[in-house]
Amino acid sequence: MSSDGVGITARGITARGPLGPVFENVDVTVEPGELATVAGPSGTGRTSLLLALSGRLRTVAGRIEVGGHKLPRHSKKARQLVVPALLRPGFELERCWRVREAVRERRVTSRIGNTDVSEAFALVGIDPEPEALIGSLHPGERLLLAVALGAAASPAGLLVDDVELGLPAAARVRVWTALKAVSATGTTVLVSTTDPPSFAAGPVIRLPRSDGDSEEEPRHDTRPDIATPFELEQLRGTGLVSPTTPVPGNGPEQPDLFSLVEDAPGSDEKPGPGGGDTAQFPGSEQSGPESDEDGRAR
Repeated sequence: MSSDGVGITARGITARGPLGPVFENVDVTVEPGELATVAGPSGTGRTSLLLALSGRLRTVAGRIEVGGHKLPRHSKKARQLVVPALLRPGFELERCWRVREAVRERRVTSRIGNTDVSEAFALVGIDPEPEALIGSLHPGERLLLAVALGAAASPAGLLVDDVELGLPAAARVRVWTALKAVSATGTTVLVSTTDPPSFAAGPVIRLPRSDGDSEEEPRHDTRPDIATPFELEQLRGTGLVSPTTPVPGNGPEQPDLFSLVEDAPGSDEKPGPGGGDTAQFPGSEQSGPESDEDGRAR
């Protein structure tokens, strides 16, 4: 497995929603093949920044280039270069599927073969049982399965959201080791987490709280809205969530936050594979002929 990677630069980028800035005045420099970490407390716009840096979310200020392609004019090209392995919510492995079903789906959508999958599994250090339900896997192995399936096609860039969510210390070390191995193949890896890894892993983009609250945040997010049954049981044992917190998937289906938007006017690119998965903020309004979408995102 090998990739040429992709460089990503951003200067002074800002995204805003109805309640104010999601993130603002952020600078980013990521070289091809680096493992870059977006770090900050929950609610600081980590996922939104990953989306913006991959051409999936419009900003209201600043400039972004992905592999020399300026956004938003060339957002489709950016989306083809930088693909998601895991984005919460909206792009996760179906927990009701079996491993073999997820592999088969990715072989069709990403045009990869069994050899690519086997090499990706070996790269991140997993060997899942094909008949195992994805929802029954340990959270760390489930995350690595998503990373492996994303990396199997040797993309130029890979997005991995909330890499430490719900993981014990040993699993976190294993995940970071695997992500470093993926970047060593040349793929640029962009991840988000509450805190960056303790070892030198590449550039770190720190997002501060926007409300001025200086209270210490827990090291790992405790978000019952996206927790698995396994994670909920662990959280209930700590008293951090109510015993009546519903298990995701047992209630009404949640809306997909990753709805489609068009590239900037004047784009001369043709749609390609993966070129239509752009996110916009829910409840956006058009304020003018050249205005960007506003909205609220995590």
